[in-house]
Amino acid sequence: MLKWPLIAGFVGIFALGAILLARKPVAAVAGGVPAARAPANPAAASTPLAQVDAAVGTNLDTLKDQLFRLELRRQAGTISEAEYAQERAQAEKVLRELVRG
Repeated sequence: MLKWPLIAGFVGIFALGAILLARKPVAAVAGGVPAARAPANPAAASTPLAQVDAAVGTNLDTLKDQLFRLELRRQAGTISEAEYAQERAQAEKVLRELVRG
């Protein structure tokens, strides 16, 4: 008895969703080099600012990996709380220095 009105309601909701998704604006990026064509080697970058950005990105990735390994060691119980606190403080110090430039 309520089967057809429910089916019609779901079809209407899906149709409305499809219309809204089709009308969703697409962000266009003007200028610049696509990420796939960006130079992979930091030394190949032409401007000093690009070299600094690449160096900071590399340092941030290294710091992220160190923090991840530190957290894994803590969860596995292979590091004491004192060692964890000391290494975490050192990592936070490095992060603050990177942010300050």
